[in-house]
Amino acid sequence: MSTLEQATARFAERDIVLVGEEGDGTIFLACPADGVDASRLARLHELGRGMVVLGLPEPVARRLALPAPWRGAGPPGELALTAPIDATAGIEGGWSLEDRALTMRVAADPDSRSSDLTIPGHVYPALVGEPPEHGPSAALELARLSGRAPAVALCAVLDRRGRAASLRDARADERFRRLPVAPAAELRSGWITRHAGELSISCSLPTRGAAFRAVGYAPAADDPPTVALVHGDPASCESPLVHVHVGCLFGDAFGSLLCDCRSRLDHATSEIARAGAGVIIYAKPKQPTPIACVRDEPIDAASVAGLLRAVGVSELRLVAGGRHERLSDELRGCGLTVAR
Repeated sequence: MSTLEQATARFAERDIVLVGEEGDGTIFLACPADGVDASRLARLHELGRGMVVLGLPEPVARRLALPAPWRGAGPPGELALTAPIDATAGIEGGWSLEDRALTMRVAADPDSRSSDLTIPGHVYPALVGEPPEHGPSAALELARLSGRAPAVALCAVLDRRGRAASLRDARADERFRRLPVAPAAELRSGWITRHAGELSISCSLPTRGAAFRAVGYAPAADDPPTVALVHGDPASCESPLVHVHVGCLFGDAFGSLLCDCRSRLDHATSEIARAGAGVIIYAKPKQPTPIACVRDEPIDAASVAGLLRAVGVSELRLVAGGRHERLSDELRGCGLTVAR
């Protein structure tokens, strides 16, 4: 059972899980809001050392008629808090953990409406958007995978000085060692796979080297698209060849001799054509620099992995050459199997 499968199974049973990945500024503890109780709220606060909030997607917030949050220019992953709420019935004052847990369960109930909640109250809802870029949105994707309601009780993990702790710090703390970890990158790649199947654009692309089917997808309107060039039927192969190519304007378009990007792309095309099936992923770097070669710049590995799954590839071999070690680790972190 994979790390994500373990986290999904535990979350489905109302257990607390860690959500995040190395490099995240803040990681979160999460449990399903439709099954939260006083003991779980106490445990979230004890482990995280921070404020426990109710993470909700915007459609649920609209159904409950929650006020729009103030959206400042905060850091990535910052929660957009709206007005605090209480359950209309069944609570005594709203301060106790029992009352706050009941309010969360009422808000998470798909049959609840605005009349079931009062404002102001003692539970802070936080609006969480898509795609799952950070811990809170990844926790909502975990709720979907677990078959729970789209609502999560969230607590940022802080160290003893009140500063945000990294995933490495949390794993080094014996209090967290038995908690499953839901990798945000794998949750995001799964979300992209699901949406790419619905929203990707596909067309035939004959080239000098081989005939391809081009599949393009961008998670958001302002994101650079990731394109998969699919040759043959890679889904029918045990471990089809894959080449992840970072777009290089001078090398790819003008044949610059200052880098070997064009020759790598030509080599990958030849190898995949010879194999009879495979995929070339044409990705943009996270921070495009059009006046320089960017082949070694970081890429959005979750988008690459999500698009590969969308075209039927979950196990793969990388075409020889390139930054294999780092790329292999990134793709494995997104749930793909990469042959060594």
